[in-house]
Amino acid sequence: MHHRTLDSPGIGGIASAYAPSVSPLIWTEFRPDLGEFDEFQHPRSAAGGRVLKSHYQGPDVPIRLIMTADGVEWSELPLPDGFHVADLGSDADPSIDIAGDRWIAFGWDVTRDPHENVGREVWFSDDQGSSWIEANIETPQRSEPLPPYAIEESAVLEALAWGDRLIVVARTITRLDLEALLSDRGLVPSGKILANWLPSGRGFTLTFAELPPEGEPARRGRDRWRLQELEMSPEDLGLSIRQQELLQKRQETVIRIYAGDGPSLPMAAEYERWVYKITGTASAEGIVLATQGEWETLLTSADGLAWVEEPLGSVELWAAGGGDGALWAAGRTRKAMRIDRIRYRDGQATVALKEDVKNLSSFAAGRAGVVLAGLTGRSAKEEPGLMRTRVRKAGRTYTHGGHGDYRADELWLGWSTDGDTFEWQPASEAFGVDPRRRISVRLAVGKDFFLAEVSDFGIRPKIPRDTDIGFNPNPADGWIPAAVPRHWFMARVG
Repeated sequence: MHHRTLDSPGIGGIASAYAPSVSPLIWTEFRPDLGEFDEFQHPRSAAGGRVLKSHYQGPDVPIRLIMTADGVEWSELPLPDGFHVADLGSDADPSIDIAGDRWIAFGWDVTRDPHENVGREVWFSDDQGSSWIEANIETPQRSEPLPPYAIEESAVLEALAWGDRLIVVARTITRLDLEALLSDRGLVPSGKILANWLPSGRGFTLTFAELPPEGEPARRGRDRWRLQELEMSPEDLGLSIRQQELLQKRQETVIRIYAGDGPSLPMAAEYERWVYKITGTASAEGIVLATQGEWETLLTSADGLAWVEEPLGSVELWAAGGGDGALWAAGRTRKAMRIDRIRYRDGQATVALKEDVKNLSSFAAGRAGVVLAGLTGRSAKEEPGLMRTRVRKAGRTYTHGGHGDYRADELWLGWSTDGDTFEWQPASEAFGVDPRRRISVRLAVGKDFFLAEVSDFGIRPKIPRDTDIGFNPNPADGWIPAAVPRHWFMARVG
């Protein structure tokens, strides 16, 4: 086994550098005895001081979860019969809150058609998973029925168990199925498909495309798809006033918050906003929901019924699960990685800044504290919407953007056991790995331990300085081939 002590004060711009040093971490390599659960992947923090791993074999097979309270012994977590639900924003992992006496599981049913308005799956258990009850979201009735060709798609983005109360946030998108309408009315040019459409002065500009026949070389530029544009008025399309509205907006999105003791959950709040993700946490003081998308804000509530909006700012990664009602948010400034703690009682506060680390690859929180892994050095192509920064080092200027690649100088670990004082050290020193080797680290936090799964991809090849490689987040965030060696490390806290 390898024993490594994390006691370095770190390098460059730590907000808490003047604070007393925290107790060092000693990472010990071990071999978990997973037995029949050896194929389970993606260790991640879960509320209640536990760590989870999942096994997903496709929509025809129910998802399975295993959990550990000590990092060594694993057992299967009981789920509802035939539970096929997958979290919208994860590697087909269900979202599950097992912090308190009431457990809750939710996500997207991957076996069903989202057009059938059945994308809302929320279950809760009051007996540690021995039995499950499906919650009933009381969607408000429409003042008028949907017009022909209108499609409504719904999905749960977040669900929390707050004592005996359930808090569920669902997104509903309403749009017009223009392809079906055009097809039924014989308005699609022969041999073409609808590629795009935009409102115009006369009505709508519809763009149709004809793909090249099989075996024909692909053409370049606009002619590659043999595009054809047609101007059509609402009368040409046979649209009602309501259908015109939906087509002009492209889609209408409503975010609804439901709250209740269950199984029925009445609506508590409604917002006509578009978001792709909502992250939440709850404590005795109240509830915090963070939205991301066109609407980025903090929603806070003391009872789950009345909600207050507060500004959020840009966030790239989230961590939660400490049981103290805190959300941890990671975002970039021009010169550093910023870590914020968000709680109902004291709002959003920056607790750490780390220069040079620009691209987090793993971020986890639990009862033992907070731990993260981040890359330094040159990064990959800029991902749209992510900040680019220029850093001068050793007489050269580097541009940073995206989540990072493997031309990075070093992979660093950062951690805090109290949420106020952070310490940092290169991952190669922590795990006894040759710094020339390309590794990825997936982190999880339990009740009194930090867990690290380290994947070793071999010696990092030399890449010419001017070579541009594509955006590629940490491979630990996705599937890792079985042939890649993986090593497990644990650090006890307290």
